[in-house]
Amino acid sequence: MSASSDRVALWVEALSHRYPGAERLALDDVSLRVEPGERLGLLGPNGAGKSTLMRLCCGFLPVMERSGTRVELAGLDVRTRSRDARARVGYLPEHVPLYTELRAREHLSFRARIKGVPRRRRAAELDRVAERTGIGHVLDAPIGKLSRGYRQRVGVADALLGDPPVVILDEPTVGLDPNQVREIRAMLRALGGEHTLVFSSHLLAEVEMLCDRVVILSEGRVVADEALATATARGHVVVAWTAGVEATRPVLAAAWRALGLGAPPEGAVEAAEDGSRARVRVPDGASVGEVRAAVGQASLEAGVALVELRAGRTRLEERFAEVTGGGIGAGAGADASGQGRALRSGGSA
Repeated sequence: MSASSDRVALWVEALSHRYPGAERLALDDVSLRVEPGERLGLLGPNGAGKSTLMRLCCGFLPVMERSGTRVELAGLDVRTRSRDARARVGYLPEHVPLYTELRAREHLSFRARIKGVPRRRRAAELDRVAERTGIGHVLDAPIGKLSRGYRQRVGVADALLGDPPVVILDEPTVGLDPNQVREIRAMLRALGGEHTLVFSSHLLAEVEMLCDRVVILSEGRVVADEALATATARGHVVVAWTAGVEATRPVLAAAWRALGLGAPPEGAVEAAEDGSRARVRVPDGASVGEVRAAVGQASLEAGVALVELRAGRTRLEERFAEVTGGGIGAGAGADASGQGRALRSGGSA
């Protein structure tokens, strides 16, 4: 990464935060850098510190004075140049503050004036953000009459006013129906390249579709900071047999013994409609190729027919569980809308 702070969209170093009266830190020595044009997904269980981090980066919370602490937006120190720094960021909080008695156009015009958009440019700026967010046909409708999805779009349009280089969105699809989620995702995808995008979500499939990189928080600390490709590159082997679980569980165990890996994870082999299946992470000390060969040999020796034996990739959900101690919650799973696996623990904090 570049050493020059004016080339970094968001630069956080040694950032901690404690709310008044709280026993523990909400953030504990957090550091991260986001390059211009990057799309960063911020993940973590409920209470991990995601919203706190976003509010501190946007200047909505005061930064604790500590040696080595840095919070910069586009090269501007949020503590010493708060007003200028906040002009460089568009922020959408989880609960969007909208004046529901105003028409969308009136609300955005008022917000543009607060953000310092010159009077002569306001009409053009409203048209620009309305086009980007697909709200042109509802600009003259009262916000209180709009659907939840269109209210969320008005919130994103608000964040884009003034064309800030950094856009920070906290749970932009929370509470939306499946169709609205898809529409918001498409809108966010279209922002790629024009803005540096930082957003939190409990929908991991959403992060996988939209982000280049993920930062995962747990108990106020960064427990993973890696490119999405790296987070999902850890090797798995996917196996399917025509025989049932009782016949194939010993096959997987024999393959692990042959490689000197001890025992495979309990419950790795599951019943399937046409036999049994397993999806197993490749342990340290072995390669995907070695595991595939060992499973194939063990199946042959046991006389069990294979119908599938291939390399797989780690799901982001699995990586999340690995670094947060399994904090996904028992309700995680693919929902009927096809949104993918979601973290059901509630809103971020």
